[in-house]
Amino acid sequence: MALIEYVALVILGGLVLAWEAWAPGQPRVEPLTLLFWVLANMLGELLWLPTPKERGYLSMATAANFATLLILPVSLAVTTTVLAGALVDLMFRHRRWYQVLFNASVCCIAVFSASHVFLSVGQGRDGLENLLSPLNAGALVLSAVTYFLLNTWLVTGVVALDQKLKACPVWATTFASSQEVLGSFILFTLGLLFAALFLAWGYMSAFLATIATYFVRGAYNRYVEGRTTPAATASRAGAGADPG
Repeated sequence: MALIEYVALVILGGLVLAWEAWAPGQPRVEPLTLLFWVLANMLGELLWLPTPKERGYLSMATAANFATLLILPVSLAVTTTVLAGALVDLMFRHRRWYQVLFNASVCCIAVFSASHVFLSVGQGRDGLENLLSPLNAGALVLSAVTYFLLNTWLVTGVVALDQKLKACPVWATTFASSQEVLGSFILFTLGLLFAALFLAWGYMSAFLATIATYFVRGAYNRYVEGRTTPAATASRAGAGADPG
């Protein structure tokens, strides 16, 4: 029962923030720009970075979502990321309706909050030079931390309630280990790169972002293989030495 109430509460929170995001007076954007970021976020939702512990929690959607909230106004950032995630859940993952709503609400809460932190602390969305200004470093870090904490803790709540575990150990082992934190740092850095490329090159940045993603995923895959292979070898050696 607690799990159902928790999921319902998160969904309600997402709906409230979505309503708040679309308050009157929100700036508009070209339909092509909206389509571009929806497709970019859908692609991110379909790509995963493997983790050394093989949990598969590092989604490239984090990079796409972070880039989106750095570029688009709050209302459009929320709409784009939520719509992309929901479409992927329905079309490719075939999730149940309440799972789609929960995932969309988590995304809405994380993107809405991180976007507001970025606007409140930073220099606003005024182009590439402003985005990469040293004065914006604090805003970038705080918005990334806000997104990371909200996204991971909301998911942790479901896992802990479903498996009847304590939330803090679940979060620490699933999201806060050194390998997962490193992976998340790479994703947020990649999201900043995507945003900078878009501001510099516009829609042509899609090609550069694809190339960057290819090399980053390849490098991270080699890192994961390098971390897991010695551990697997040591495990087999220990099993062979066990007298039984």
